[in-house]
Amino acid sequence: MSKFLLAVCACGLLLSSAFAEEKSPEQHREDQIVEGLPKVNWARVVASGTNQRIGFLYAVNPDCSANGDINIRVTKQPGTVETAAATDFPNFERENIRYRCNQQKVRGQQVNYKSAEKYIGSDTLELLVVFPGGFGQEVHLNINVR
Repeated sequence: MSKFLLAVCACGLLLSSAFAEEKSPEQHREDQIVEGLPKVNWARVVASGTNQRIGFLYAVNPDCSANGDINIRVTKQPGTVETAAATDFPNFERENIRYRCNQQKVRGQQVNYKSAEKYIGSDTLELLVVFPGGFGQEVHLNINVR
């Protein structure tokens, strides 16, 4: 009987550790936020040697006015990267209270990228984006230079 109980306990421990490692996508997202900043991945295609906009970041209030300044820091830069104040159309989903802001240009920060002349291949870029109110995110860009 004691061998049976020992076997049941051992199986229970093995199963509990196996189930503990399986996480839903929401749990993984929560872990990223708890462990640090949210991380996002972008992919872009850029013509070799050209200066091209690869991102536009913004923070707006429900009335479409700017919520404050966005600070963008390049943490990994293989090619040439520039950030500059700009105005452009935002891209809010229909369910967002700011969806009507998509009809007008808003203030934000534009990210431009330029590869070395005649370079063809892949490139990566990492940004730290700090939004008003103390929110931030890490952006990883996979760039296909052609």
